[in-house]
Amino acid sequence: MNTKGINLTRKEITRQMRGILEPWVSDIDLIDEINEETNLIADLGLDSVGILQVVLGAEKEFGISIKDHELDSQVFSRMSNFIGIIEKKVYEDN
Repeated sequence: MNTKGINLTRKEITRQMRGILEPWVSDIDLIDEINEETNLIADLGLDSVGILQVVLGAEKEFGISIKDHELDSQVFSRMSNFIGIIEKKVYEDN
């Protein structure tokens, strides 16, 4: 689903990210608890393959392209950091 052109709230982005994260989270019960403070690696147990799949899923879901140099450990240390990149990309490309 390409959401470009739609004014997305951070809450909506978080909701959509839960769906993207679900197949890659080690404990499925954590999905409903994901919020802006969630650490994608420490809290959700994502490994390098999971991270790659989440990035690719977000690119597809939101119709954006995230460059490798924009991704570092800080991005995955808090969901809010990753959401910030998504917001920036969605709105800069419109």
